[in-house]
Amino acid sequence: MLDLPELKVVKPSDTRWLSHERCVKAVKASYSAIVTALNNIYEQTHAPEALGIIKALCRPSTLVAIYLLDYVLPQVAKLSRALQTERIDLTAITPLVDATLNTLDDAMLPAANWVLELMDAKNEIEEVTDITLTTESIATFQGQVAEPFIRMLKANISSRFISQDIVSSFGIFDPKKVPAADSSDFHTYGEDLIDVLLAHYGAELPAKTAGGDEYTKEALISRETREEWKTFRSYLSKKPKGNLHLQLKELTTSDMLSEIFPNISTLANICLSIPVSTASVERSFSKMKLIKTRIRNRIGQSQLSYLMKIAMETPETLSSTQLNDIITVWNKKPRRIAV
Repeated sequence: MLDLPELKVVKPSDTRWLSHERCVKAVKASYSAIVTALNNIYEQTHAPEALGIIKALCRPSTLVAIYLLDYVLPQVAKLSRALQTERIDLTAITPLVDATLNTLDDAMLPAANWVLELMDAKNEIEEVTDITLTTESIATFQGQVAEPFIRMLKANISSRFISQDIVSSFGIFDPKKVPAADSSDFHTYGEDLIDVLLAHYGAELPAKTAGGDEYTKEALISRETREEWKTFRSYLSKKPKGNLHLQLKELTTSDMLSEIFPNISTLANICLSIPVSTASVERSFSKMKLIKTRIRNRIGQSQLSYLMKIAMETPETLSSTQLNDIITVWNKKPRRIAV
C-alpha cells in the first residue's frame, strides 16, 4: 500500500552463512518495530518467549553488535560473492582481499561509519527501549568486543588466502591481460609468474619405471614449461580477446593445444580445479536438489537439464523484449492453448 520494500527477518543458516548478512540487515532496519511488536505481544499474552527476546534485544551490547555486524558482514559477503562468480579475474583476488582487510580495520576507528550511524539512531532507539547510548560505552564495546572480533576475522580470512599470490599468477592466461606483440613488455610478460607457478607446482613426485624401480620426476618440466610459455604467449596475443575461463577450457579440451603445450595445459587443468573456480559446480548441485525433490523424483534427465539451465542461467528480472522473445518461441510450436 505504501509502495515500500518488504522487510523479512531471514533465519540464519549454518550452511548458507550469507544469510546472516540479510538477517542482521533486516533486524537493524526493523529494530524499533520488532521491539514494539514484542512488547504488544507480551502485554496481551504474557508469553515468556516474547519477554526473553525483548530482554536480549534491549541489551546495549546486543544493539551495538547489530550495528557492528551490519557494517562487517557486507564487506565479507562482497568478497565471497566476487569469488563465486563464474568468470572471476584471478589477478583481482589479492587486491580484493587486501581491500576487505583494510575496510575491516576501519570498523575499529572511533568515528567508524557504523558508530556514527548508531549515534544518529540514538533518539529513535531510546524512545522504544531503556537503552542509554554514550560515546564511552561504545568505545568500551569497541575495545572489549569489536577489536578482538575483527582481529580474529582478519586472521581467518588471511589463513584462507595463504596462496593468493599463486592463484593470482594464473591470470597470465587471460587473453585481455597480454600486452600487444609490438610493445616492450610483451617479450617478458608472464615469465616471473610462470616461475611462481613452477616453484609451487613443479615439485618432484614419486614415480616408478616399467620395471617397478622407484624414482622422482618433476610434475612440470621447468625448462620446457618456460619455452612453451614463450610460444603460447604469442598464440594468446593473436587471439580475439576472450575471457580467462574460455581460454582455460580451450587448453584442457583441445587435443591440438594439449599436444603442443602439454605443461601449459597441465597448469590450466590445475587452475580449473582450484576452489575459487568450483562455486558454479556447488551451485548446480544446490539447484538440482531444489528442482528434483522427492515428489518429482521421476523427472527425466533431459527435462532436469532444461530446468537447471533455466534456474541457473536466467537473470532475476526479464525485460519486456526478452519476455516477448520467449512468447514468440513458445508460439512457434503447435499448442492447444494460445498464449
